[in-house]
Amino acid sequence: KFRKIQKNGDDARHEQISMTDLELSGKKILVIYQPWRKFSEGLHQPMIENLKKLGLKVEFLEVENPPKFQNKNWADKLKNIYHRIVKKDKTYIYVAEKNHYNRFNLEKLKLFKNQKFDFILIIKPDEFTPKFIKKASELGEITAGYIWDGIRPFFLESLHKSRKYFKYLYSFDQNDIKKFPELQLDFLTTYYVFAAHRVDYNAKELDVYYIGALGGKLPEQRRDLLLEKLLKNFTGKTEVKIHLEKNFLLNEAEKLKNPKMEYIYDYVSYHEAMEKTKSSKIVIDIRKKHHIGLSFRFFECMYYEVKLITDNETVKNYDFYRPENILIVDFDKIEDYQEQIKHFISIPYQKLPPEIFEKYSIKNWVKNIFRIGDYQKIEYLG
Repeated sequence: KFRKIQKNGDDARHEQISMTDLELSGKKILVIYQPWRKFSEGLHQPMIENLKKLGLKVEFLEVENPPKFQNKNWADKLKNIYHRIVKKDKTYIYVAEKNHYNRFNLEKLKLFKNQKFDFILIIKPDEFTPKFIKKASELGEITAGYIWDGIRPFFLESLHKSRKYFKYLYSFDQNDIKKFPELQLDFLTTYYVFAAHRVDYNAKELDVYYIGALGGKLPEQRRDLLLEKLLKNFTGKTEVKIHLEKNFLLNEAEKLKNPKMEYIYDYVSYHEAMEKTKSSKIVIDIRKKHHIGLSFRFFECMYYEVKLITDNETVKNYDFYRPENILIVDFDKIEDYQEQIKHFISIPYQKLPPEIFEKYSIKNWVKNIFRIGDYQKIEYLG
């Protein structure tokens, strides 16, 4: 239940971070996450495992494999027609889909009707209806919501109606916090989870690792085109996987013929991605254009002591930022960064002080969420 953090220098010291936490131990928490996506080896698994290691008694709302959405609910069908024809708004179909899955979720929630929890944690609360969130909040002493993706405009009305059921509501994105002051959002980053072991930086096998979606079929959207330019700076072992989703498929003529790059169609499990991350010296992070919040990659790389190349310049506004560990570039102008990349590859990883390292653990994260005991507050310094 302890992890050792090795320090730099001849006077190498070890700091022990205990997983079990007396302020959390024995408390009951219900975790609710992503209503209409397949969960197999997703982000929820390491989250649940780590929360249990902290001593929490964890239940997870199992909402996998709901009935297929076909928009057969008459109220939603009529509203969809009205929005499309009268309001010229084609986004109500997403609300209808959300309503469909939440009817399924409400049935699943009944499994916990005779239980009482200390904490209810709802991830991506904009994907749940106000009715569902009201029912869920009645099961716990404190209900908190956490948004680790951008708020979608067509779900904003629902989130406004749900806000009163949350004691605390957080976002990882400063832009959304400023854009929607009426939601009273607080700021909080994501976290890293504790894993079995880590690999010393000099023993890592991969020079560069990236896995991510194509991003779009237009030339200015395609991440494979950006990555091809970046990869010219690396001569060592690389692994770059571009996931092609059904809406963004490429035919064989459109695919790049680059031996350093692979196109894939199946999702890679979280476990597999972390095995690759911890075995890499550098991981690439390409920011989603619609938000400035830091992806999980930043904290995964922090835990595994991996360097990062990113276009998210807001990382400078965090206390863990070290230019030795994180290189900020403009991928559209990557030719201008050849000297910086060369220097970045050559310098060693800069180890973080133990107090900063522990600040971004899931232990401190969940204590921030519910404001439990003696926790380190995570702040955006911009």
